[in-house]
Amino acid sequence: MNIDPMEISLATKTCSPIHRDAPCHYVSTIHIDILYSDEQETIGQSKVFEVKMDQIVNDDTWSLFDIFDGHSTDLGNLYEELFENDELIPAVSDELIDYANVVLIKSILLMPEYRGQGLGGILALAIAERFNERDIVTLKPWPMTADDPDNVAGVWELPRLAESEQKAVAKKLRKSYCNAGFKPLFKGSHHLFLTHYRHPTATQLVDKWNEMHGTIG
Repeated sequence: MNIDPMEISLATKTCSPIHRDAPCHYVSTIHIDILYSDEQETIGQSKVFEVKMDQIVNDDTWSLFDIFDGHSTDLGNLYEELFENDELIPAVSDELIDYANVVLIKSILLMPEYRGQGLGGILALAIAERFNERDIVTLKPWPMTADDPDNVAGVWELPRLAESEQKAVAKKLRKSYCNAGFKPLFKGSHHLFLTHYRHPTATQLVDKWNEMHGTIG
């Protein structure tokens, strides 16, 4: 189904514990509904994890490793790429002036009829723009499949992909996200990062998308 990105909007709901007595309480989970047109039809969803680095530093109770690794495999894997002994690795720190929180876009899912139109980069950048410009925003360009735990009751009609098919889809996702300004910070990185350096805005990407696809009637 043809779509006009100018009519997409995002609605967010944030879950943040107010009492912090465990490592997982330093991570907020943001659920995002991707809406379309004046009817606000839900055409997709996204899940985002925000690690509250300021709270971690102020409380000085838990190590970064405990917080990242104790929350989920996704954040545990991200920790291994960003930190060593709770310090940013040089390949990452060299890219940053400073930073606030760490934001992981865990997933971006669209209904089947809206996939394959090059919207991934636009949506990732639009989500990133909802956070502080000093935050490290990252994602892993890898497709979610039918067996993913987040695909509860198969609601998203996700395909079962062989490894070679997953790699082919991941290559397309990587290109879309890189066009939006995300990039690997070192060779071999499984994640792409959006940092302080100049990158396009979501509005500019939408305008470019419309130029490439023409006017939608």
